Amino acid sequence: MFVKSDSDSRTRLATWIRDIANAGGTGGLNWHVHAARSLQRWLPTRELIASFLSDIQTEQSHLLLIGGSAGWMLPTPWLARFQRIDAYDIDPLVPLLFGLRHGRELKALGVEVNYHRADAIAGLPSLLKQHPQACIWFDNVLGQVGVRLGDEEIAERQLNQLKSLLKGRAWGSLHDLYSGSVDTSMALPAYDAVEWIRLDDKPEDTSEVKLKQQVLMHQDAAQQLLTRLNAQGVWHDHATRTVFAPGTRTTMIPWAFKPNYWHWLQAAWVKS
Repeated sequence: MFVKSDSDSRTRLATWIRDIANAGGTGGLNWHVHAARSLQRWLPTRELIASFLSDIQTEQSHLLLIGGSAGWMLPTPWLARFQRIDAYDIDPLVPLLFGLRHGRELKALGVEVNYHRADAIAGLPSLLKQHPQACIWFDNVLGQVGVRLGDEEIAERQLNQLKSLLKGRAWGSLHDLYSGSVDTSMALPAYDAVEWIRLDDKPEDTSEVKLKQQVLMHQDAAQQLLTRLNAQGVWHDHATRTVFAPGTRTTMIPWAFKPNYWHWLQAAWVKS
């Protein structure tokens, strides 16, 4: 018989406490407090996300929600389209806070929600086999893979493999593409979604992008996005450039994460 040692128990407790605090640097109590205080400022972004999700038509009644946290940015009506939701997150606070934000209405509508404390990205091949009929939504989590790994190049290689792993499945993602400081002395930028299509699989410095109706070199297109938000200083690239296959129609959504620190979020849905 295997008996767990005191050191094993202490390690699990330390991990649990660390994940409550910051969930591997991508969430936790710090994130939830910030999100709760920022909901009003985030309202325009949440409305753009809701508009994007409202246009998604899914045949599946089962959703794998990966990295959804408390669902701060998710609209309850979209979640209510599904009969069953399996929510995967490393944050121990998710069952409580997601339940408070969405649980009562989902339960009233007969939606079954199951919570799993796990690193679903690392365990994705197994999850896909366990749930062959489910569609998948990565909720603002893929842009944090580089943060957790501490290496953006490794993160980009791993993220580039996702579309192959998910081939034949219905799936989508909302994730950070760029983030950085903005000039708050200038007028606030308009909260407009922008169409963005990567046209090829070439390296970034030679790749082309269709931004709205204009074909540009990737770096020039990225600079246009930053200019729209009055960007200043060096912005962070979240290594998510190749998550979606070339030709995928994606939507770029601005997000005032903090008054002086904004993100460009990228969203797309891939049909099975």
